[in-house]
Amino acid sequence: MDRYDDRTIYCRKLGHHVAFSYCRRAGSGMPCPGVMDCWFMTLPVGEYLREHYTAEQLGAVFAPPKPKVSQILDIVARARNGMAS
Repeated sequence: MDRYDDRTIYCRKLGHHVAFSYCRRAGSGMPCPGVMDCWFMTLPVGEYLREHYTAEQLGAVFAPPKPKVSQILDIVARARNGMAS
């Protein structure tokens, strides 16, 4: 799984160079949603992802983000639940 881990590329989101090892486990062990856009010219990233992650996992990674209002409401609900504990 780590055959490309030492390769680096400039990350537009973070503003500095990162290794593929970071990109493939950036979100709680799941790939960064931008991994395809960043690495497609350097690595066979689509093939790599299909080999190492299930269709369900990749579907969750590449699902469109929730609208900002929904995200804010989720944060408020979690904060309220935390305060009630």
